[in-house]
Order: sequence, then C-alpha cells, then structure tokens
Amino acid sequence: MSIVIAGEDLTGFAPKALMAARDLADWLLACQMPENHFFAEAGDYFVSCGPDGKTFRSANWNLAFGIMGLLSAYRHFGDEKYRTGAMRMARYLKSLQMFSPFQPEHYGCFREMSPQTPWCYVRDAVSAAWAMLELYRETKDGEYLERAMLWYRWFRKHGMDAAGWPIWGVQFEEAFAGPENAIRIHNELHGCFHGGSLNFFYQMYRETGDREFVGDFYLNIADRFVTEIQQPDGFFRSVDALTGKVPENDPQNALHRGNDDLGTLGLAGAFRLTGKELYREAILKFFRAVFARQGADGGVEASCAPDPVILNAVFETRDILGNWTPPAGALGRLLEHLFSRQVKDPVHPLRNGAFDESGDGWVCARSGCYALIALLKIFGRGKTYLAGK
Repeated sequence: MSIVIAGEDLTGFAPKALMAARDLADWLLACQMPENHFFAEAGDYFVSCGPDGKTFRSANWNLAFGIMGLLSAYRHFGDEKYRTGAMRMARYLKSLQMFSPFQPEHYGCFREMSPQTPWCYVRDAVSAAWAMLELYRETKDGEYLERAMLWYRWFRKHGMDAAGWPIWGVQFEEAFAGPENAIRIHNELHGCFHGGSLNFFYQMYRETGDREFVGDFYLNIADRFVTEIQQPDGFFRSVDALTGKVPENDPQNALHRGNDDLGTLGLAGAFRLTGKELYREAILKFFRAVFARQGADGGVEASCAPDPVILNAVFETRDILGNWTPPAGALGRLLEHLFSRQVKDPVHPLRNGAFDESGDGWVCARSGCYALIALLKIFGRGKTYLAGK
C-alpha cells in the first residue's frame, strides 16, 4: 500500500516508522509506575529522563497523550500490554479530577500533576478531558464521557476571561513552600497554545452531535486565534490580553512555534464546520512559515517535538489544502530528523526508544507521544487520534 501525503510518497518510511513506534510504546511502559497499594502514583510514568538518571513524572496532558498512544499501539500491534498500560494511566488520570464538596467552584477540573498539586494549566486540563472522551470511545463506559462533560461545564463557568479566551491557568489552593514550587500562571496573556483547545470541543461535537460544543464561544476562540494570535510571519504567539501585542519576553521561550500545540488541527475542524476561508488560509500561512524554517538536518526547530505535530497536521488537512504542497521532500526530511533523535540504549530502559527532544540528552514524552500517535495512524493500523475531521 502506498502512503502519499500532500504529493510526497512516504511509503519507504513505513518499516522504520513502525519500528520507531513500537520502541516508543515499550518505552512508555518501561517508565510506568508499578501497581502497588502503597503508591499514590500507580499508573503514572516518567515523562522526561536525563542522561544523569534524573527523572520527572508526567502531568495530566502527558497522561492524556500517553493513553492515546498506547491504545493506538494496542490497535496496531495487538499486544494486550499496551491497552493495560493505557488503562492504568487512565486510572491515575481520574484521580486528578476534582470532586470536593469543599471546592464547588473547581468541580470537574483536573489538577496538573498529582492529587495534591494546587493548580493547573487550562490547556493541559483540556487534554485530560480529551483523553476522557477518547477513553469513552474506546470502552463505551459512560463514566468517561461524563467526566469529559463535567470538565466542559467547569470550563464554561470558570475557564475563560472577559474576552472569551481560555485563561492560562487556575490556582486551587495555597502554593507549596519553596521557590521550586512557584506557580507560573500568566492570565495577563492570551496563550497561543489555546488554539489546540478547539480540538476537544470539536471532537465532543462529533461524538454527541450537540452543537453547543461548537457554538459562539468556540467560534470566538477560532476567530481570535487567527486575527489576534497568528502574527504576520505566520506563527502563533501569545499576546497581552489588554493590548493584543506580543510581549517582549515569551514566558515559554518559543516552545510553541514550530510545534503549534495542535492549533492548525483545531483550525481544520473550524474550517470543516463553517467553510470560512479565513481558517484554511491561516493553516496555509503557518505551513508556509514553518517549512521556510526547515534546515539541512530536516528539522524546523532545535527540538524534534514539532516534527510529528507538523507531519500530523499536513496529513489531517491534505484534503483541504487546495493546490498547496510542502517543498519537495520536506516531509521525508522531517521524518529523518525525528528518527535521528531516537535513543537506542537497551541498558537504560528509561531512555531506550524515546526521543532526545532538544539534542541535550534528555528524552521527553512530548515528542514521543505525538510521534507514536502520528506514526501508527499514517503508516499502520493505529487509531485516528489527533484527527482534524
């Protein structure tokens, strides 16, 4: 079977892509906390591991995309261990959702990292709710859909500012002591990453048929993403909520540039709903900008995290791009850049199979989970997660 995306034949990459995906899925399982009655973190996993052995545990959004990646691996490879790992992550993710009668204003929201974390980033909580929707689609267990609905109800009440833009984050309780526990929430800014939030609402609409999920609030986010967040150079940048201007210092250090945090995917859904050319033009504007940055090594940034995000976005929008295609061979070079960052180190299972994301020796699940989903979907029989339809 040939695999052609936007005019480029990628069929020859299939064996390498599927091998990379299996190694990624096995890495996720190797990083997962064991089941133990004494472990509050059972089912969680190490999202980032350094060459010195230092590790960091996952946040709610890492769990969300880990779940999707492992369920996709189960779909393609047929090995029950991947589904088991995903459901263990789901159990831990459920423990992050808040149902305290003593904090009714936060009912249904997700804590960021652990059941004690006193805050969350709203964009990350969107992903946690998105995982609940996908778990419902996988299991048909109504609890998961209800959990997604509860988060949505919290968001509509508390998750947007006066302009209707999703807020950066929310603090639930007093911060832990110590500078290492400082809470960095910038609600004075409109975060560029919230273009990706459109995906959850669109998929809730697709699942339920209820147009409430893609109503005026949704279209306001889509419109602002294009007219306020997207800059003349084609990239999306966080802006001052009052002035609409890009701040001198990006608090995320351009993390979301080549990696648009699934924003173009969100615009694809908005375009399919409305047919507004404004959305499609914004996607093309971003694609032109990002491929103009592609270097000799095939990457568009020092990080390889954008590689699977861009590949997936082009794949998911290929039917609405008109006559536009990426530069000749650009997608293949993007794949080669991604593959070049995969660590082969069987002696260290907490690193083996993951991507050295920024070329500094640290492996990270940001690139890993996005790649696992995209590679299995495009080159295998994986599930259609991160879909723009």
